[in-house]
Amino acid sequence: MKLFFKSIKKIFIREIRLISRDKNIISVILLAPLFYSFFYGSIYFNKVETNVEISVMDQDRSATSSKIIRYLDANQTISVNNTISNLEEGKNNLIDEKAKAILYFPKEFEENLKKGKQAEIKVYLNSTRFLVSNDINKAVNEVIGYVNAGITLKYYETKGNSFEQAKELAIPINMDIRPLFNFTESYGDFLIPSVLILILQQTLIIGLSQSIAKESEKNTFGSLCKLGMWKPFNVIFGKGLFYLLLYGSISVFFFIVSFSVFNLPNYGNILPLLIITVLLLISVIYFSFFIASFFHRKIVSLQFLTLTSYPIFLISGYSWPYNSLPIFLKVLTNLIPSTPYFAAFTRITQMGANVTDVLPEIIHLLALTIVGNILAYYRIKHLINKTTGTELSPKIIYN
Repeated sequence: MKLFFKSIKKIFIREIRLISRDKNIISVILLAPLFYSFFYGSIYFNKVETNVEISVMDQDRSATSSKIIRYLDANQTISVNNTISNLEEGKNNLIDEKAKAILYFPKEFEENLKKGKQAEIKVYLNSTRFLVSNDINKAVNEVIGYVNAGITLKYYETKGNSFEQAKELAIPINMDIRPLFNFTESYGDFLIPSVLILILQQTLIIGLSQSIAKESEKNTFGSLCKLGMWKPFNVIFGKGLFYLLLYGSISVFFFIVSFSVFNLPNYGNILPLLIITVLLLISVIYFSFFIASFFHRKIVSLQFLTLTSYPIFLISGYSWPYNSLPIFLKVLTNLIPSTPYFAAFTRITQMGANVTDVLPEIIHLLALTIVGNILAYYRIKHLINKTTGTELSPKIIYN
């Protein structure tokens, strides 16, 4: 056991020296997580969209249409930036992005209301920006619903009903919608945490893979194995321990500093968050050993693994529902550690889930950790055999 710890210590110190002399790896494992976490996070700093510009075409020019326009302009989501004389002008505003929607009041709008007929307002949305168009649509519906309720209420009051009676007749079904999580319905609260986790995973994979690929590139793998007494577990544990401690610290930084800077919700307790984060880091380290062992040059590993970031996020089930993915992608995404992590992380931080609530995801991560362990162990064992030219004794297993 004493020899084991001595071996691990030597490899750990060796890894620190190797990293300190390589600016490329330092930039990936130290500078990139800090820079990108604040850079990407700052994009969504203003989490709720406000003052989205729309154009209005008011052919009715009545008191009612003017009142609705004032209500719309008072809504925090919408800003009525100009009035237009025809729809062609409005279309040009959409193309030039001077406005994101057009509101059209036809002639006799107010007159139809007074006659008890249905009056129509047309809303033309630029749906190429679907998040913006959804926000506009929601805001317009809120304003129109409020105006409709007021008109109906006044109608029933003119029929001799009291205010309370008129209210019940005007709004027979009252919807009381209360968001339980992500109360502001902020896109930033939804996306920033996933970006932080993706940065954590990808920089760890790329940084560790570059370190492993460098061993092959510089023909230093033999000296690494010698320090590890030619035992795969010693090599993996000694080299991986540095990254586990480093990225454990970066994770704590993200959860404390980044969450505070971007005012992200965290309603969960520390235990489930600690369990899934440690499992994520260990599983990623094991898979990094396995994947990087096939690269013989740092630049090749960097080029290959950098291109995986966006596809991994797309198939993670975070940006698009997991059940809507094709079957072959479901199989693939379940092999990526961040997939169960995203599912558990969201429920822990935003919904206050405990360990039992995310037990399936913990088991999933644990299974991936075991699989990654086996793959890394036998791959490194193969490389050691190749390096020494002799077969290791089958009795040599984990210390």
